[in-house]
Amino acid sequence: IGLSDHAYHVQAMVLGAIAGVTTLTGIALLIFRRRTTGPVFSATTVNEKVMYLVLVMAIIAGLACTLIGATPVGAEHDYRQTVAPWFRSIWILQPRGDLMTLALAWFQIHVMIALVLFCLWPFTRLVHVFSAPLGYLTRPYLVYRSKDERPGRGSGNRAPQRGWDKPELTRK
Repeated sequence: IGLSDHAYHVQAMVLGAIAGVTTLTGIALLIFRRRTTGPVFSATTVNEKVMYLVLVMAIIAGLACTLIGATPVGAEHDYRQTVAPWFRSIWILQPRGDLMTLALAWFQIHVMIALVLFCLWPFTRLVHVFSAPLGYLTRPYLVYRSKDERPGRGSGNRAPQRGWDKPELTRK
């Protein structure tokens, strides 16, 4: 599209850094919520804690690739000649490991961590990425009621709240 190599590397570095920092911020917020919300914390399994650790490591390694491995000049390493073709070779089911051996250590570390994450994937809640929640579009509202049976509280003698039950049709 007419973009010079220098401009390509600069935009890749800037946009990659923005994406990496944003992703790192998002995972930090997710972990903060998981640690500070009691029911969510108690539902967190050991597998998920390991997955969060590996995910953060993958993000940091990716940021290192962006900020250290891919200089704006592009003189240190051109990942478009090694990592990108290696990745494409996996998708066409003809992996070329020789291409990855030519990549910088930062890229190799990032890929190894990502492969570990893919191994952990089925044993964590990340597996939900493969399920489309289409049922949410048509399911009825969920109504939560207290189990307190004292009058005026919970589902005891209190009249149903407006909007949750079908209104009774009256004749005139």
